[in-house]
Amino acid sequence: MHEVNNKKTGNPYRYIYRKQACGFWWCALPYVDEKGRKRQFRKCFRDNRYSDQHAALQAALAWRDAQIRALRRQGTLGAAPKLRRVSVNELSKLKPQDNSFGIIGITVTRRDKPRGINVSVTAQRGQKKWFSMRRHGAFEAFRLGVRQRCEWIQVPVPSDDELRRRFQHWLKSNFRFLEEYDIAS
Repeated sequence: MHEVNNKKTGNPYRYIYRKQACGFWWCALPYVDEKGRKRQFRKCFRDNRYSDQHAALQAALAWRDAQIRALRRQGTLGAAPKLRRVSVNELSKLKPQDNSFGIIGITVTRRDKPRGINVSVTAQRGQKKWFSMRRHGAFEAFRLGVRQRCEWIQVPVPSDDELRRRFQHWLKSNFRFLEEYDIAS
């Protein structure tokens, strides 16, 4: 699937996801219910039902567009996704147990077998990926994690300067882990 931007949504494939191994597209469309809670409409479009992958994608896009029109008429279309984060200037106010990068969905996990530290990235439901600090280096693993999250939720990637400042903040209180696991910062 190639990236094509348009002015209205920023991405014509917003809310459409591909599960290649199982051969289907799925759509998860957020909305706000009558009590103000965030919900999702979900529908699956299997390749074998629609004859091939491209026909299934077209069906998913048509279904999504029809649902968006209906939600707009009702006024219940949820807000567009965004990279939720604490401003760089407020990072020092975070509690030690909080996500000290200040970006929702980006955390650091340590493991004993094999020994190492990963940057863990989550988005939507069921999407998770890890980037090894040993393989990529500490900052690069963090940067790759943020880029992956931004790609999943289809928002612009923060500047490298902002990412560097966030990483330096995390490094102040976690440098001992990099030394313990013998990982270059």
